[in-house]
Amino acid sequence: MNLTGFRSTAPISIPSLKDLPKLFQHFWKHGVTDEDHDSLSKSTLPNPMFARSLEDTFTLHYGTDPILGFHLANAYAPLTSGSPLKLFGNSHLHKVVAAARVQFREWSTSFRNCAQKNLTIRFFAGDALAFCHTLQHKRTVGDRSQSNWYRDQYHLEPLILDGEDYTSKGKAPLLFNVIDTSNLLDHVGAINILVAASPLLENSISATLYTEALVKKQEDLKALVDSILCGHFPTLSILFGLMPIEYWTNSSATSSVEEHLLNNITRTMGHRDSNKGQMHSRLTWKRLVADLNTVPVIHFHESELAQILYQFYLKMFQNEDMTQIFSKIDLQTIWNSSLLHYHRGSLASFLCFVKKRVVVDWNESMNIFLSLVENDSTLLMGKNYLQELYLQLHLHDLYTVSTFKPPFNCTSHSQTLKGLGAWKEIPAVLCITLKVPRVKLGAITEVPWKELGTPVLHCVLQSSSNYPGRQWQNIFAVVQLAFGEITTSGSRCDDSFRVNVAEDVHSWNGRSSLIVSFVAPSWVVLLEEHAATVALGVQSTPQSSRTFVNSLGLDMNIYKTTLRNEDNVYMTRFRPNLPGHASVCNFEDSSRVGKKHTNEDVATTVRANVDIKTGQITTLIGRLDILSDSIKPSLSKGATVETVQVSPCSIGIAIGKTGPKFDLLFPVPVLRSQSKARIARKSHYIEVVAPMADPRDGNGFSHFMYPMFPSKGGPVIWNMPRLNLDCLPIFNISKKKELEWLTTHTSLMFSSRERHLRENSMNSSTGNNKDARLNLKDSLFSLFMHFSGLQGQQARVFVITNPDHGGIHILVFVSCLRLDLANHTVVLDVAILPLHNPLMPKIRPFLENLMEVGLCSVIADSDELRLWKEIIPAWVERCRQWEHRPSCAYRSESKIPLSVEFGQNPICSCGEGTLPPGYTFDLPRWDLARKYAVRAAISPSFSVPFVEQSFEGNKIPNLAALYETGCRVCGKGKSDDGGKDLMKCGRCKAVRYCSAGCQKVDWKEHKKVCTK
Repeated sequence: MNLTGFRSTAPISIPSLKDLPKLFQHFWKHGVTDEDHDSLSKSTLPNPMFARSLEDTFTLHYGTDPILGFHLANAYAPLTSGSPLKLFGNSHLHKVVAAARVQFREWSTSFRNCAQKNLTIRFFAGDALAFCHTLQHKRTVGDRSQSNWYRDQYHLEPLILDGEDYTSKGKAPLLFNVIDTSNLLDHVGAINILVAASPLLENSISATLYTEALVKKQEDLKALVDSILCGHFPTLSILFGLMPIEYWTNSSATSSVEEHLLNNITRTMGHRDSNKGQMHSRLTWKRLVADLNTVPVIHFHESELAQILYQFYLKMFQNEDMTQIFSKIDLQTIWNSSLLHYHRGSLASFLCFVKKRVVVDWNESMNIFLSLVENDSTLLMGKNYLQELYLQLHLHDLYTVSTFKPPFNCTSHSQTLKGLGAWKEIPAVLCITLKVPRVKLGAITEVPWKELGTPVLHCVLQSSSNYPGRQWQNIFAVVQLAFGEITTSGSRCDDSFRVNVAEDVHSWNGRSSLIVSFVAPSWVVLLEEHAATVALGVQSTPQSSRTFVNSLGLDMNIYKTTLRNEDNVYMTRFRPNLPGHASVCNFEDSSRVGKKHTNEDVATTVRANVDIKTGQITTLIGRLDILSDSIKPSLSKGATVETVQVSPCSIGIAIGKTGPKFDLLFPVPVLRSQSKARIARKSHYIEVVAPMADPRDGNGFSHFMYPMFPSKGGPVIWNMPRLNLDCLPIFNISKKKELEWLTTHTSLMFSSRERHLRENSMNSSTGNNKDARLNLKDSLFSLFMHFSGLQGQQARVFVITNPDHGGIHILVFVSCLRLDLANHTVVLDVAILPLHNPLMPKIRPFLENLMEVGLCSVIADSDELRLWKEIIPAWVERCRQWEHRPSCAYRSESKIPLSVEFGQNPICSCGEGTLPPGYTFDLPRWDLARKYAVRAAISPSFSVPFVEQSFEGNKIPNLAALYETGCRVCGKGKSDDGGKDLMKCGRCKAVRYCSAGCQKVDWKEHKKVCTK
């Protein structure tokens, strides 16, 4: 049963569980979404997508469903008569299809409107990583050379940006404000994506890179994030120079509630496939730009950086760790170990990236790192890939081992001066091109396509049986494949020898040989220039071994020959059709400064402390070197030094009570409260050793939820999506029975930890809770419940009060409750009015009359009130349809919010009174308040599931009964005992069985998830 449509109907997914599987089955039966029987009976042409799937060379994804790309919740929502996206129909089934069609029409209209405003769309057909690296190269060197990348891994066509837009006078961008990689992460790996794409981000506060994962590779989202960067998530993020903003804020205006419910359903119903399926997550990556100032690069001790890289290496190639694989043999482990994204070239690309972002003695760090790799016994095949690692390090100018230094033709090989030995200048690295006869490909082509998958191929160089020394074997995973015919130029005895390939457009369906090329160390080839064997094989994984060992043997070689076979083996300086080696990480990193961030008075540096055992950054050391001769004496004579938390990513240092103040900027949030200061009065420097905040245990910043920054182009919100409120559907809140799901939905913005804190505070004698974020969520829950009337007295006007400090501080006037389709949640469309001292006399008559109308008072302590003021600017900005004035206070004050103090206004005045027509409330003297109120969009604030557990699985209602209508084992609709209704599990009351026998068969699996 396909349940992936569950996401498309969020946040009203439960009712869709009975409908979407029927629509899915209907589409696969008829090839259309139309349910009209007359139309179906008149159809004479098949859906071409299904017709093509009859061919062996075409595989239609099993989950293909045309409506899943649309937001379908409005098909189940009780909407007002005049609501946008209001649907009409007799059944939910009809409404679901109608919802998709209405949205497609609206999107098309919007696109046409945008296209009239000088919209340019450029398409590229090829490998995304190759394209990104080519853009990097283009930006750095211009038209002076080509990047030497192929269009993709299965062609030998060079990727050359030769269109008019990419000339020196072209308009095509080489840097981008937004890069959305969809779920490429599932197919090529997060490391490869970030290395290739992140250098293409503009150096601006608004630049954003999105990554998504959809394939389920881990048990939960927390485990996924722990594995996604092949190491400690915060440590690797720092090395990438990126801030995964949801991780550090643990806040999102986008709901993932349905994702957890879907996982729960899958675990309950699809017990035998519980480790398969989907698990969606989306990460937002920002430049490491703290407080609009460029963050200095991080200093490392050589051995500590080497440990980080070594632990990264072990994680990157954990599929070669047989001990780990066999320690937990299940479908998930087999699947993960068979899905390979990385090779030693990927590792070298990452190291090339890191080299540009750290301050360290690089050669020394590489010496230590390689020593750890060379002596490692964890990875079974590690030593077989050592030469490819050395080769890639040399190609990327990262490190050169002695065997890669000339001369290369003085090794103990036959001095025949023929072929490679006759070259005047033998390069450290050469390309071997192997022509594999088509007849040899039967090992692949004869495997049924459903069993074949996408086997990973590699090439092997191995000593002959007659080699006089110790036998050797080297594997090379960085290979290029294509079908075609080879032509050569020059003599094999000269280093000008070249190979060109004319590709066969028929590929697997043609008659040409398979052309495979890879690069290898020259010194290895010269060990046995003619007798050594070269082979094309299948890389060993649990899946490939099961498929190929019987037909190919343990080595799984498809084709094998010797280097002397001139008909099938070619050695050249570079790969076919290319004049050089591929350009990797060829970019100038404008986001960083030099080794020290210096002004006239001080210089600052940041150094990392690393746990040698785990390879994780534990603390960051910010150092302030005093340069000014006017400040040095004060420090030498014992002036007090005080530190203060200026922002999550900066700590201020004050020298003396009236002396100067300076800020230390860090790449991630750090805790001043747990920091230590070291003062060198004679050497004139101050160090602050601060641990990184850990949002996973609540040890972060309650107020760091939706950071917002001023910029030249206007305010920038980092992690709250913008909304066009006027386009969102409006709920009819009088239909409370159809809104009961809203209580559960909004209550799940609390994490499991917060829920425990909330329950404990309710049970305590004081009832007080000191967590400002938890209190804010409680207040938001009250707003949604009271406005909808689901709990308590219904209200439209809310006042945020602090009885200890002046009473009312914020007024919230709720116009309506809207359905936020894109973010799978709801949003209150409100007019908000923060009260401040200059405003009070202007609206006093309104305030006096307000006390006489029905309103809901929400009490907030000082910390929560401050948090309200921190977030209000983001709620306002996200739905803004007016322009900020040139004199905007955000710009002149260079901060957002403007203030969180009592009696001060947190927001600028640019949007005051800009409420839409008809935005009125039946309140005395509303005209006074309207002039100063501003529109805002208030959403529930959800915890981020990969930071902390959203809820405990056994506390979630078992949802199987909502969609399981037959016996859990055999699917029968009636019991075996005279056709009576099915029997329910006596414990969970959720799953059903037709007989005691079926229940007994299923108990082994069901007991894992069965709860009372």
